[in-house]
Parts: sequence; C-alpha cells; structure tokens
Amino acid sequence: MNKQVSLGEICQILNGYAFDSSCFVSEGGFPLIRIRDLKTNNPSIGFSGEFDMPFIMTKGNLLVGMDGEFRCYEWQGPPALLNQRLCQLIPDEGVLDKDYLRFWIGEELLRIESNTAFTTVKHLSSRDLLKLKIHLPPLVIQRRVAERLKQQLAEIALGTAGIQEQVNLAEALSERTLHEAFSNFHPISVRADEDTPPSGWKQYRLLDLARLESGHTPSRRHPEWWGGDVPWLALPDIRKLHGKVAHETTENTNAAGLANSSARLLPVGTVCVSRTASVGYVTLLGRPMATSQDFCNWICDPERLDPDFLMYAFMASQEYLQGLGSGAVHKSIYMPTIQSFQICAPDIDEQRRIARTLRERLAAAESLNDALKARLTDIECLPQRLLAAAFDQT
Repeated sequence: MNKQVSLGEICQILNGYAFDSSCFVSEGGFPLIRIRDLKTNNPSIGFSGEFDMPFIMTKGNLLVGMDGEFRCYEWQGPPALLNQRLCQLIPDEGVLDKDYLRFWIGEELLRIESNTAFTTVKHLSSRDLLKLKIHLPPLVIQRRVAERLKQQLAEIALGTAGIQEQVNLAEALSERTLHEAFSNFHPISVRADEDTPPSGWKQYRLLDLARLESGHTPSRRHPEWWGGDVPWLALPDIRKLHGKVAHETTENTNAAGLANSSARLLPVGTVCVSRTASVGYVTLLGRPMATSQDFCNWICDPERLDPDFLMYAFMASQEYLQGLGSGAVHKSIYMPTIQSFQICAPDIDEQRRIARTLRERLAAAESLNDALKARLTDIECLPQRLLAAAFDQT
C-alpha cells in the first residue's frame, strides 16, 4: 500500500550558493552551473575563488531551477559548482528511487508553476519543496513505474522528432515551390543583368509596370485620428500576413488621420513590401488600406503586371532583398534602392497562370504544415499527460 510522506522526510535538498560575482570568469576557473545552463549541461562561466567541496555537482545529480520555469534536470555536464536559485535533490536511496523522484517532481513542478500567480519572474523556495506530499509505493514498484515511463517517454521523443522533421520538410516545400516557379533565380533585383531569365521572360524596370507609393504614420499626439474604419498596415502585422491577402490590421486610422498626414488610402490589390526590420515580407491588400512608412507599396498596371505574381516574385526574392538592407540595428532598404528595382517576368497571361498555380500549391503546403504542427502540439502534450496519469495511479 502506498504511504504519503513529506518530501523532506525522504530527500535532502541542497541549495546553491551565492558566489561572489567578482570571481566569475569567462574562461578557466571551476565551472559554475546557473539556471540557463541546465538545458545545455554546459556551464558558460567559471569561478576563480575558494569554495567548499559539498557544492560540487556531478553527472547524474538532480537539479531544480527555482526561478522562471520550474523544472527538474538530471545533470549530464562536467563536475561544477551550483549557483544560487538552484537546488540539488538527494533522495534517501533506501526508500526513494532517483528516477521515480525525477519523474514525480517534474509533474509536481509543472503543477506548481501553473498554479503560481504571474509575476515578472516566478520564484520557488526549497521550503516549498520540502513540504510537498509524495505517495511512496515500495521501491520495486517505484522502479517499475520509472522504467515504464523511460520507455514511453523515449517513444514519444522519437515520435516528436519524426513529426518535427515532417514539419521542417513541409516548410521547405513552400520555399521550394516558390523557387521552382521562378526557375531558381530571384525575379526582383537592382540590376537587369544579375540573372539569366527563363526563355520568354523579360527584364523590366518595376516602376514602368507599377506605381510606387510610400506609407506614413498619422500623429500619435492626436488620438482622434486613430481607431476609425481605415485599416493601417504596420510592422506588427506583416509576418502573419506574409504571402497572404490582408483584410484586417492591428490598428485602424480614419479619414482625419489620412487628411492630416502623408498616409494614403491604397486600393485593393496593392502589393505592400516591408522595407524595414522585417525586410522582404509582403502582403496583398484585400481591401483599401493605409500603411506605415515601413512599407513600399506597388500599384500594378493591370494590363502588364499581375499583383499576385508580383507578391510571389517578392517572396521568391526575399533572401536577396534582405541582403540589400543596411543599418547597424534594424536593416532597411532605402527608397533610392527601391526605385531601382527590376523585375523579370513573362507576359501577363503567363503571370496569371503562374500566380494561380502557386496560390493552389502554397495553400496545400500551408494546410499540410498546419496539420503537422497541430499533431506536433498534441504529441508534445503527451509527456505531461503520461506523468499525470502515472502518478495518479501510484
């Protein structure tokens, strides 16, 4: 029969030490384990002062991070010192199996973390750990439970790795589909002779096929210019809209905001390309909108340039465009460079055919990717469910 005891009755908890930070060294010294090192098992700094031997952690020790994410780790790194805000769990091996403790405390820490009120950084004390109540079956049952969990978690890890590989392949499929449609070259460039175009395709100055419009931000000092019925595309929107048709934005402006700024209401079908920070991300307007100054906006001549084709051309050239950015902190493509853009394209009918094919194939790839990510999310939840079920039964 299981008995319930306090963890402190069958497990010693050794707190880390607040070593003098003036003795930390980036090279040499004795390795020092900090919370950030638990996942990597690779201490990134050392301690050059004197220390007591009990603070040396060795391979196989169970360590718990007491700040932020509450997790238990089995240390696999070199012998090292244990810094503050960490503790070591030392089970009484006569009554408590170490692997059983590792799995049980992992489940308990997740429960504690989920029930801890949010602060800037969540904190856990060793006193709280000592008070935890653990159901303690006989050692033979503990070892049986731990061994079964090891096998099941190893199978889940293999399944997770397999699904993640499929997700990576699905993401690569979209990129490969784009590049194949453009014969593996970037259709947007700043020089007409940078690539040899496919047969039947021609190089054009983009300004000859589309009108360039810039964006603007209405003054934030006038709150009455914000919150209206005019969608306003800004950098926080663009990553989720990349390669898609934009219908909604995080913020809206209004007629007064447009009238009192350089922002313009752009028509449906405008191709908006981010030129700052998220360089090369692109969307197609599905309704009239304004944009911030972080975008260059292209209104296509409908007889010569298909907007969908232009969007996909920018997507296929994203890596190239990012190389055009300059700036120490946030990369930007400046207007003189944008005005020099060239595009390599076939005739309008072929553009539309390519755009239609890409739309279908990219939608299929995205659907596959979404399904795989949903499966990955489900399988990543299995370890917690498995642990909860295992310790509900013991």
